[in-house]
Amino acid sequence: MTTAHPTGARESGWLPDCVYTGGRLETGLAFFADPLGRITRFSREPADLAAARRLNGMAALPGMVDTCAHVLARVQRGRTIAGASQAWTPHEVRDVAKMAFVEMLLSGVSCVAAFHRVGADPGELEASAREVMRAAHEVGIRLTLCPVATATLPADAYLRVMEAVRVHVAREHPGDEFWLGAAIDQAGALPADQLKAIGAYAHAQRLRVLVPLASSAREAETCIAQTGRRPFDLLAGQGLVDKRLVAVNASTLSGDEVKALGAARAAVCVCPADAQSDDGPPADLDALQAAGATIAFGSGTMRQGNLLDAARQVPGRMRHPSSAERAARLFAALTVGGARSLGAPSGALEVGRPADFFTVNLYDPSIAGAAPEGLLEAIVFSLERRGVRDVWIGGRQRLAGGRHAQQGPVVARFVEVAQKLGAAD
Repeated sequence: MTTAHPTGARESGWLPDCVYTGGRLETGLAFFADPLGRITRFSREPADLAAARRLNGMAALPGMVDTCAHVLARVQRGRTIAGASQAWTPHEVRDVAKMAFVEMLLSGVSCVAAFHRVGADPGELEASAREVMRAAHEVGIRLTLCPVATATLPADAYLRVMEAVRVHVAREHPGDEFWLGAAIDQAGALPADQLKAIGAYAHAQRLRVLVPLASSAREAETCIAQTGRRPFDLLAGQGLVDKRLVAVNASTLSGDEVKALGAARAAVCVCPADAQSDDGPPADLDALQAAGATIAFGSGTMRQGNLLDAARQVPGRMRHPSSAERAARLFAALTVGGARSLGAPSGALEVGRPADFFTVNLYDPSIAGAAPEGLLEAIVFSLERRGVRDVWIGGRQRLAGGRHAQQGPVVARFVEVAQKLGAAD
């Protein structure tokens, strides 16, 4: 893997044709990071421009954040594999996760929250969670690992797994490469005491909590039939509606529930590829954002691996008089909103934040000729994945020339695993 930090270097710098910072694309601006990969300064000084690494024909933008991805579901694209991720070997878990992470990097994603669900065995959940972290480390992507609490896994067993993984992360990865989150399968699927225990643990450890919340009318109706309460009411009753909640899809919320989410400063993660198959209306992103909720995007069950393509499916749900301003809002949700929803250190190219960014070839046929004032709009609505050329995370180059250093072996091994699991089904 190439690195942006030569031996003994105190600072690394980059000079693209333009860089997206402060909500706009700037030209003639270099930016620099310390040996830990944190941005230290921006400069137009001639000496700094000469010292920075020239990224000719490129625009640099902050890495995007995938706020909810079922990374092991990547193996099901184009296949039907029952019980995916159950009874897999550690190598199979790692190989599938690496494929998902490489695909994300290829589209400019630098940070992801893995919605990690396996069978009912706590030992298997802990072991596979470590393999997902190992995959992220080997590929070089930031990760929020979110083991999923299900009705088949008792609360005490789930919390033992969470604590074991938390201790492992603190001991083995003390920086900001990985961090832990909690996830709940469905609000109505867990008894109230289990929700309460998970909420208490998450609050004590300051963890984000990801929950698919009323993603369809059918889900909401089932929850009411089983519990007598709406999914939102179940979460609110156990103290889970706060600034650490990430409500996934949340497409059938009432007006009062939208206001309550906003008042709590919670986040809403929309997974457009998954939402297309739901029977409820699309989430009202304008109302949620106006109420104070943070908007983010996720790839969900990995039906597609390009987060920018996913976000393009919902521009009409973030209304604004001009296309350019819609593009700015969507890109903010893909970056700043995603980072804020997960408590990630990235999301913007600013002093003090990590140098997590991707470059776009300004001469790619999909955006070639775009005027400077229309470039972000062209990138958000028109850029093809081949136009993403490089990805740096924490100042270290993880993608070069549109290719990951491990891409060939990762894809080959993934194909073998997919064929094996499909044959075993």
